[in-house]
Amino acid sequence: MKLEHNEFWQTQARGDNDSEYQIYLSCANDGEGNDITTGKPLKTYEEWLNS
Repeated sequence: MKLEHNEFWQTQARGDNDSEYQIYLSCANDGEGNDITTGKPLKTYEEWLNS
């Protein structure tokens, strides 16, 4: 059996882009609307898609 590389495996394993974005919002939010890893405001859906 040969494994195949799939660039988008995470989205397929967890769900669609909307679900992934909701995971980002719930995990990255510092409680004040900022990203805990950057201190900047959370990305909009469009910004998140393009990142």
